[in-house]
Amino acid sequence: MTGARRVTPVLVITAVGLIAAMLAAFVQNTTAAGVTGSPEAVTHATVPGTQVGVLLPGEKTYITLTLTNPHANVKAKLQPVSAGDVVIDTVANPADKPYCHDQIELSTVGAALHRPTLDPNETGYHYKMVDAVTLKADTDIRCQAMTYHTTWITRFEPVH
Repeated sequence: MTGARRVTPVLVITAVGLIAAMLAAFVQNTTAAGVTGSPEAVTHATVPGTQVGVLLPGEKTYITLTLTNPHANVKAKLQPVSAGDVVIDTVANPADKPYCHDQIELSTVGAALHRPTLDPNETGYHYKMVDAVTLKADTDIRCQAMTYHTTWITRFEPVH
């Protein structure tokens, strides 16, 4: 099939650590990973990202994904990013995991409008999504000191 475009899915896992501070303040630390490969055969990708900041109940924070072109032989254009899921890693009382899970909201509305095209094997491209993670305003002490990670799904389309 000549001229056919192929969209390659890439799963970006963003770990977000919440650590309680005084007055119910939460400190967030983020990392991410994804896939690498050629447009014909994607096997595994690494898309690291990092974000550090303070997140209080009711506040929103950004996520910065550090992107790597998963294709070694062609340019790749980032397609719209999708929110994945929230996974609660630790919480003081394991019975509170479902409650705390529901207190975290993900959004891609604040993703940069310009979707970059990365050169073959390009690494380290910072893609920012504003207001990507929200800790609901009614979050109570049950979620204090919890840690969790989020997943983000990215797709790259080869550009010939």
